[in-house]
Amino acid sequence: MKLRLDENSVRIRLRRSEVERFAQSPSIEAATVFPNGRKLTFMLSKKPAGPLAVTFEGDRIAVAIAQADADAWTGSEQVGLYGREGGLEIMIEKDFRRTSMPSPDDADRYPNPRSAT
Repeated sequence: MKLRLDENSVRIRLRRSEVERFAQSPSIEAATVFPNGRKLTFMLSKKPAGPLAVTFEGDRIAVAIAQADADAWTGSEQVGLYGREGGLEIMIEKDFRRTSMPSPDDADRYPNPRSAT
């Protein structure tokens, strides 16, 4: 799972295996460990209903998706789910292969629609 933060946005991208795991689980999470041992954890979870939501508590960023939206997204070719909470844009997307050069984990990424191959 990849986390990208910008001034007014939170974006999480998932590889194929992560989308498949999320389809079968109530949540998935990953963490970045800093040299001092502290971790920034980011989590994607399902909730019964409602719009995309994001929280930041302690050292965890958590994004929640309505169960029905998660099921529709994981079971289709739909690229992403998008929403806004307050002034913060929330994006959950399937991770595409790079077009510039191969990556070691390309087999676990979705084909890039911009790619010639």
